[in-house]
Amino acid sequence: MKAKLVIATTALLVVGLLVAAAASGAFVAIYRNALETTAQRSEVLKLSGKSCTRGGGRTTLNITVGKLTEECAYKTPVVGSDLEIAVTGTISSATPPAVAKKAFLGLQLRAGGGSKLELRVFPGQKKAQLARITQEGIKFLAVKKDIASLKEGKAVVLRLRAISGAGEAAGTCKVGGYLAGELVVEAEDPTCGELKGETTALSAGAPNNGVGVVAGFAAIVVRTPVRF
Repeated sequence: MKAKLVIATTALLVVGLLVAAAASGAFVAIYRNALETTAQRSEVLKLSGKSCTRGGGRTTLNITVGKLTEECAYKTPVVGSDLEIAVTGTISSATPPAVAKKAFLGLQLRAGGGSKLELRVFPGQKKAQLARITQEGIKFLAVKKDIASLKEGKAVVLRLRAISGAGEAAGTCKVGGYLAGELVVEAEDPTCGELKGETTALSAGAPNNGVGVVAGFAAIVVRTPVRF
């Protein structure tokens, strides 16, 4: 009975959150991780990458990309199809300058089975990309260049959102990439429904060869949309 009471109480709290969010048309945060302690960082596990090393700064999760590796990705405990994930990321000064110029910080949704949606942000190039990546290769859904807010070596708050279409738009989804709260890249993906993965992740690397990239991450938030 006690277990059932806890479940019922939790359900009521969730309903309350959804009602409050519905009134404002907002997303509801379902997971937060400040990445400030060893216990918090241990919740984020390796998803992909041949040679990847993780470590902890005083308040960050640090990722180092090794030899013969383009990208290292680490997953959160949250799974689902329609979600929003945000994190604060930095390309560390420990990254060699030539590598830092082409390095990216990434967020992934619907990852799994060799496919994913990904936001890639290149501070050294002042560029952001939205991509659908499958075993057949990478398709860029949207690209934005000359983003003034991006500065090499500076922290950036990046956010990726994917929402399924309904009715005649079923099987599609709207994908948006945000920097510091501003929508900078968006697209409608007509084949989004073919992606069966549900993993959420953060990543770092560089096209073709990311060896030497060192990235720091803090303050992960995952949100779910409210439908009413």
